[in-house]
Amino acid sequence: MSNSIPNSTMTTQTVLELNAAQASIYTRTNIRRAYQDFDDSEIAGIGVRGDNCIVVRRDGSEQTYDRQLIKTAFSSYTHRLKDFFSYLGPHYRGPSVWRNNAYVLFKGWTYTHALGHTTSHAKLQAHWADKFIHLSDAVKLTTLLQSDQTDLGHLVAPDGFRFSNRPFDMDSELDNDKEQQQVLNEPSCSCGSFQRQLNNLSAFQEEIQGFKPWCIHLTWFQKYRELLCKRTEIRNAAHSGVSDKCVAWWYAPPVDSNSDGRFVLLHTKSGAQAPLSHWRTYKPQEVLTQNDAWDLFFNMMEAGYIPFPGTSLPQLKEAVKKS
Repeated sequence: MSNSIPNSTMTTQTVLELNAAQASIYTRTNIRRAYQDFDDSEIAGIGVRGDNCIVVRRDGSEQTYDRQLIKTAFSSYTHRLKDFFSYLGPHYRGPSVWRNNAYVLFKGWTYTHALGHTTSHAKLQAHWADKFIHLSDAVKLTTLLQSDQTDLGHLVAPDGFRFSNRPFDMDSELDNDKEQQQVLNEPSCSCGSFQRQLNNLSAFQEEIQGFKPWCIHLTWFQKYRELLCKRTEIRNAAHSGVSDKCVAWWYAPPVDSNSDGRFVLLHTKSGAQAPLSHWRTYKPQEVLTQNDAWDLFFNMMEAGYIPFPGTSLPQLKEAVKKS
């Protein structure tokens, strides 16, 4: 449905049609995020006037909403953190190193439901996981990752792309070269949301002061890297690099779209190789889900425990079967 404003609704104060950036910000969903009681039915168009977003109903009436509140809702949504399993590859595989300081971020197909590991997407991820490095062209790689047939994930450069063999153009304008280098040094993602922001950057910056393109994939990557750094910090602080305080975890994906997965943790102070009798279930009376994973990981590490996937500790196999 078009966001253009019908001529019949024009008043002495003109309602302006949305440009590409505004059309991404002032959407029905973002207005609803800013105003929980927003009625998104019977809408003829959405525009802007002064400090307000104008919603025109099919009966010709207008409703005004604070643009700043909607912009805040948009920014919060594009920066949101999805659950830990949203972007892991098969066998809890994290982002796969590519080249030029970029990574392949998998979509979490294996963890969407109990049979997720049997889907064609998950099988293709397992097939390609160690082969992405053999593709040197970013466009071809992105096509492979994001085509309708594959939908494997995205190419992310959380610290910007780095091209060690990038030629220096003696004929280029210095300012243009600096501008290009600045773009290369900024975080990047191949997803549609990030690319729309990048392609309409000046319009977004006019709408939101200090705006920089961002997406949920970059937020997740930052959190995952923070987790790895914290884990390494604890390991390095332990005697001889081996900590006696350990947590083993397992995840059972949801059985259907209306349920959550189950996150199970066992903990010990006797080291990762301790027998099953030395491990205790964490909060056995509670049902922990994928939505608890990030907080649990960081809480356990704050207490000095190192997390391990339970699948890497064979002596605990029976424990997860009984849980």
